[in-house]
Amino acid sequence: MASTKFMQSCGLCGAQFQFGPHIYDGKHIASYQLTVCGGCWRGNHDGWGPMVEKQFLAHLKAKNLPVPARNSDGWFPRE
Repeated sequence: MASTKFMQSCGLCGAQFQFGPHIYDGKHIASYQLTVCGGCWRGNHDGWGPMVEKQFLAHLKAKNLPVPARNSDGWFPRE
């Protein structure tokens, strides 16, 4: 049996991570059409902050998606 690893690039930091089947080291956010690595997902539990804001906004623009309202901390909501 072949053990092919399905690798994905994080839509925010660019890191490579395994994403299927059976191992999903990231998160797909359907509302943003964005897949991020586990580090970005866990590290931004309170919203997409300044460290990834540029990449997040560029992704939304590329997908022609609306920019969401910022949360009470001034960050974009994760979902």
